[in-house]
Order: sequence, then structure tokens, then C-alpha cells
Amino acid sequence: MAAIDDKIQATKFIVQTHKSFDQIRAAGLAAAAAASGGLTKVVENQVDTDASIQYSVKRGGFLDVMSFGLVFSTTSDESTNTVLLVPGQYFTSQATFLFIPVGPKASAGYAPLKKFSDHVRASLS
Repeated sequence: MAAIDDKIQATKFIVQTHKSFDQIRAAGLAAAAAASGGLTKVVENQVDTDASIQYSVKRGGFLDVMSFGLVFSTTSDESTNTVLLVPGQYFTSQATFLFIPVGPKASAGYAPLKKFSDHVRASLS
């Protein structure tokens, strides 16, 4: 079984698209809504116009358990745009028994990040 770090790194992608920054932001908002549920919410934190969009995964509505972003760039002839998903910082947890680690590490932000990544990649393809 792959370590949680490897699973999170596997959500990265680079996509070439003809969509504008505003269309990509709309796709990100739709993906954030689709990836949210129960105790976990994906929220847009910061938007650097025509450059990047930062997101965070909040657990219980207040605890940031992961951050990630979409980076936007355009080619010199402005015919295609490149979108890159970059995972940021995240918390991991591991079950213990008598202070001895048992089982693999997990991250509360992995499942929402995976859903977000899949949704955005599909909408930009």
C-alpha cells in the first residue's frame, strides 16, 4: 500500500486547456462544492488574478488540515493555458495502541483533495 505522501503527490496534474482563468475558477468552485461533505469542507482562500487560486480543506468548519492550489499560466501566443494542481501542507494521523503506532498514516484532507483533483481534471479535459 502506498504511503499517504505518495497518494497526495499522485493528485498533482498539469493540463493544457483553452479555458480562461474565470472558467477555471468556476470549475474549481464546482469541484470544491463536490469535494465538500459531512465534517470536511473545501474552501477558496486566496485568488491572485490570472496567476493562482489557493484552497484549504477544513475539518469541522475551523481546522485547516490541508492546503493546495491551482496555478494558471498562459503561453506566449495566448492560444492555450496551462493549469497545474499543487498540493501544499497537510496534517497526518496514525492510530496508536499503548503509544505504539498501528497501521498506516492517514490524512483527513486526502479524500477531498482526490475528489477535487479528479473533478477539475475532468472539467478541463
